[in-house]
Amino acid sequence: MSAADKAKLLETLPLVVAENGFEATTVDQIVKVAQVRRNSFYEFFNDKEDCFAAAYEVAQERLLGVLTFRCYTRTGLADRVGSALSAGLEMLAANPALTGLIVVEAPAVGGETAARHHQWLDRYGRMLRFAAMDSPEVVAPKQSVEPAVVGGIASRIKQLVLVGETERLPRLGPELVQFALSFYGSLEPSTASAAGDSDEPPQPQSPDRSSVLEPV
Repeated sequence: MSAADKAKLLETLPLVVAENGFEATTVDQIVKVAQVRRNSFYEFFNDKEDCFAAAYEVAQERLLGVLTFRCYTRTGLADRVGSALSAGLEMLAANPALTGLIVVEAPAVGGETAARHHQWLDRYGRMLRFAAMDSPEVVAPKQSVEPAVVGGIASRIKQLVLVGETERLPRLGPELVQFALSFYGSLEPSTASAAGDSDEPPQPQSPDRSSVLEPV
C-alpha cells in the first residue's frame, strides 16, 4: 500500500467526476487518470462510491479549514462573515472540480453521502453562532434557521457552478454577506437600555432581507 497512491486517487476522483458525472464515472477511469494500479484502488476503497465519499470529506475539510481560520482570526460579526465568505469563495473558484463535487454531485448521490452533506451544512450553520460572539448587541439566527441560511448560500453558489461560471464565485461575496447578515437581529437601543429594569429578555429587531440574493 502507498499513501501516495491513495492521495492520487482522492485528488483524481473530483477531476474525473467533473468531466463525466458521478454515474458515468468508472473505477477504470479513475485509476487510469491517477496512474495507479487497479489493485491499489481496491486496497483503499470498496468501490467508486467509497472513493467518492472519502474525496468529499477531504474537500469539505479543506473548505471548513479556510472558513474557520478566517472566522476565528477576525473580530466583529461583519468582518468574520465577510472575510470567511470571501476566502471560501476564492477557494471554490480556484478549484472547480472540488466545488462541483461539494455543491452539485454530493447532494445528488443519495445514501450516506447525501446524509453527510446535510451534516456538513449543519456544521457550517454552527459557525453563524460563533460569528456573533463578542457582539452583545447582535442576536444570532435561531438554530432552526441556520440550515436556511447555509442552504441559501449553497444554492446561490450552485447556480453559477451549473452554468459553468465557477470562476465568478468571488463576485458573489457582497451579495452573500448581505444575505447572511440579514438573519442576525440587533437589540433595539430602547429595549437594551431598559433590560436591567425588566424581567423580560430583550427582543431582537426584525432583520430586513429585501434586495438580497439578486442575480449577478
